[in-house]
Amino acid sequence: MKKKVKNGIITIFLLIVIGGVGFTLYKIINDPDFDPGNLLNQFDNEDRYDDSVLDYMGVIYENQSDINAVNEAYSNTENCPWGFIHEGFDYFMNNNTAVLAATPGKVYDIAFTDNGEGVDNRYYVAIWIRFNETVEIGYNFESWTTNESNWENQKSMITIQVDDWVEQGQEIGRFLQVGEGAHIHFDVIENNERQCHIRYYSPEAFIEIMELIHFYHSDWDYCYIE
Repeated sequence: MKKKVKNGIITIFLLIVIGGVGFTLYKIINDPDFDPGNLLNQFDNEDRYDDSVLDYMGVIYENQSDINAVNEAYSNTENCPWGFIHEGFDYFMNNNTAVLAATPGKVYDIAFTDNGEGVDNRYYVAIWIRFNETVEIGYNFESWTTNESNWENQKSMITIQVDDWVEQGQEIGRFLQVGEGAHIHFDVIENNERQCHIRYYSPEAFIEIMELIHFYHSDWDYCYIE
C-alpha cells in the first residue's frame, strides 16, 4: 500500500513538471513576447506601495547643500557637455551624507566590487533595489579609493541588507567621500536597459533635480539622447 502511495505521489509530481515544461514550450512557440525567465522572477510587493507605474521617483539627498558638484548626468551619446556616454546620474556628495531611497522597493543585491590594481576607483559598493518586475534602481557608492580599509568603512555605513523592503525617502546608507572623484552613480534600469530618468520622477522631484543641475551648469539638460 505504501509503495502505491509513493508511486502515486511521484506520478503526480512528474505530471506537474511535464505540464509546466509543456506550458512553457507552448508559450515560447506561440507568444513572441513571452519571457520564460519571468516564471522564476515574479515580483509581489504585497500591497506595500503602488508599483504599476514609476512616475513618482524622488531625489536621493536631503538638501541640495549635501551635493558639492554635478559633473555628469545621463547621455547615450558623446554629444553632451561631459563628452562621453554616461547612462546614469552622478551625485558628488559630501562626506557622511545620508543617501535616500528614490523609490520604494526590495533590496535584491548589494555588491562589493574590487576593480583590481591600477584603478583609481578600485573599491565601491553597489546597491540594487527592485521597484517592480521590470524596473530596478541602482546606487553605486564610489568613494574613489584604492585603500581597502576605506572600502570596509563604506560597507559598514550601509544601513540595509538584501531582502529588506525600503520606503521612499528611507536612508539606505551614508556616503564615504575619499578621492576627488567620489560620487554616487545613480541608475534606472527597465527591461534590462539603462534609461533616461526624466519620466520616472515626480513633477516636484524633477524641478528639484533641475534646480540642482542649473546651480552648477545653467545650460545643461538632464538627458542627452540620440
